[in-house]
Amino acid sequence: MKTAERRSGDSRQMVLDFIEAYADENHRPPTVREIQEHCGFKSPRAVSYILEKLEATKLIIRQAHSRGIQLVNPKSAEDDDETVQLPLFDSIPAGLPDRFDGSEAPQTMRFLPATLGIADPQRAFAVRVRGDSMRDAGILSGDTVVLEKKEARSGDIVAALLDGESTLKRLVKANGGYFLKAENPDYPNLEPIEELAIQGVVVSVLRRMVA
Repeated sequence: MKTAERRSGDSRQMVLDFIEAYADENHRPPTVREIQEHCGFKSPRAVSYILEKLEATKLIIRQAHSRGIQLVNPKSAEDDDETVQLPLFDSIPAGLPDRFDGSEAPQTMRFLPATLGIADPQRAFAVRVRGDSMRDAGILSGDTVVLEKKEARSGDIVAALLDGESTLKRLVKANGGYFLKAENPDYPNLEPIEELAIQGVVVSVLRRMVA
């Protein structure tokens, strides 16, 4: 049941993201057919079902014409208990470490609770991934990972500051210390020379599907 709920939440988030992006670019909302083609749904009815759920949670308003999908005012959506708004940073490498400390001014992204799995939205943030070192864990370049600032355990996938540079890897405890493990045999394990600081623990991975 939880898996089905998560998939449903991911589909709603994907449709909501596309509506917002399409409206920003074209200055008009998309049609049901355009949503179907972009998001890869098998039928217009599947899109209509998702739109019904979004309307029920007051994220959109629908009118009786082909481009009658209207986003609820972002400010209203921010205050709605059905959504949370997280800072969204441009990129974090899932490859060799690179500079990233979260200090750049972030964008924001609205999420439905079903897509998150986080305990405290106030301690969460989202980052776009670039690189393929975590591909075997199902995290691909272009994905968005949602992270929570909390205590990390061995086996968690984390954003970590390794000797001043950030990367996305699996945290592994061995021989009394920790190292970062890639989930791609083309990349080496990473051990800190001086410092290993955890920036956040991955709790969700979001992917925009293209038909």
